[in-house]
Amino acid sequence: MKTKTKQPKMDIKRPLSWSAISSFEFSPEQWYKKYVLKQEDKPSKEMIFGKAEGERLAFDRKYLPNVPRETISEHKLFTSFDGIPLIGFIDFLSTDHRKLFEMKTGKNPWNQQRVDSHGQLDMYLLCLYLMEKIKPEDIDITLVWLPTQETLVNMKDNDSTISYVQPFECKVFKTKRRMSDILVFGARLKKTWRAMQAYRPS
Repeated sequence: MKTKTKQPKMDIKRPLSWSAISSFEFSPEQWYKKYVLKQEDKPSKEMIFGKAEGERLAFDRKYLPNVPRETISEHKLFTSFDGIPLIGFIDFLSTDHRKLFEMKTGKNPWNQQRVDSHGQLDMYLLCLYLMEKIKPEDIDITLVWLPTQETLVNMKDNDSTISYVQPFECKVFKTKRRMSDILVFGARLKKTWRAMQAYRPS
């Protein structure tokens, strides 16, 4: 008689990031492989490009000067909500923590509706409130989209490069959140946390 292999469970001490939440909501199986089994997928060219550009925007203020940003870059969020450990990094934040900028690259278009419902902003505002008691109504929130394109450079090897759409123009979206919005996200967070702990791959 074969012994059934015990399936690993999620590490409840590991802080929950927005990427983990969105991964689980998109595909619990994909989330399990990455965050429980630690089977990392090879990052896409768009992900590599976005990470490199984010770092350059943070450390070279003369680079793309028409892209709005704030003084503090990669501001770390580390807190907990109802026993759920949380972690995040705000792309840009003002020194008084009243202006928040989130940068996005990619081909997938951003519009006002998508920005207004983006859960990552809800999570970051919840964390700021938990850590500093700053209400979301008191924060000026901006999402900046830097549209990219993929260009085939070698058809034989299906090789391509990622670059900004030319002529370059960033898209700037303003959005608002209220205390009620982050409380709704908190309920969503607890539901997702319970589902993560209960999930077992088939």
